[in-house]
Amino acid sequence: MVQPTSSTPPGNEGLTCYEKKQAFNPLVSYLHTTRYKHLIRLFTKLAAQAPSRTLRVVDIGCAHAKAFQVLNSRFNITYIGIDQDEALSGIARARYSAHPNFKIITGSIADHYGEFQNTDVILALETLEHIPENLVVRIIEQVALARPAAFMCSVPNEVGPVILVKNIGSLLTGYMRHKEYTWAETLHAALFNLDKVETHGTGHKGFDWRWLAQTIRHNMRISQIHTNPFDWLPKTFSLSIIFICLRKP
Repeated sequence: MVQPTSSTPPGNEGLTCYEKKQAFNPLVSYLHTTRYKHLIRLFTKLAAQAPSRTLRVVDIGCAHAKAFQVLNSRFNITYIGIDQDEALSGIARARYSAHPNFKIITGSIADHYGEFQNTDVILALETLEHIPENLVVRIIEQVALARPAAFMCSVPNEVGPVILVKNIGSLLTGYMRHKEYTWAETLHAALFNLDKVETHGTGHKGFDWRWLAQTIRHNMRISQIHTNPFDWLPKTFSLSIIFICLRKP
């Protein structure tokens, strides 16, 4: 049984498999911090607009609730994390449930759209690529209806030349992400020929961030699109794509 701890995650011996993958080596660890830098900038801006306000956050696919750890030490928030993985949500509960501003829900987001109401920020960090696309459309629609002050999501880039960099780099470093693909699929994805790649399900392979961008645009105004690890990178060579939507005044 995982025992409750402070808001600081344990050392490497207490990390989940998910966390160990993100900390596989210094480069991988650094690349996974980019979205949190943008998250902190977003909350800094929102907090400055109303310094005394408690920001209500809903985190879709929160996993072990890393976003709560990042935000809680810096901002005045209440946090609701939603994840259908019982093991990950259980770890988040064990780590942070002692905090009165923390709540975790184990279940499908499709059953908890009501949590979006009166929310300041809705997050979906490295989540939407793991949800069937027909459900992603409904999620985006429900976020738009709730009209939060901000919606932020990040997804991996699995199409274009960057997929060669990612999968060859994975092979050379032993990271193993390339094993989701055949090498023929890697080549076809790099050439934007997704018709030759297995149809996207709930993994990385076959995911097309451009489809997600268009879905978001149909429902909300995209204020910023960030690339990883640097904003000057063309999207074709970005390892992941980060969307931030701000509510119109």
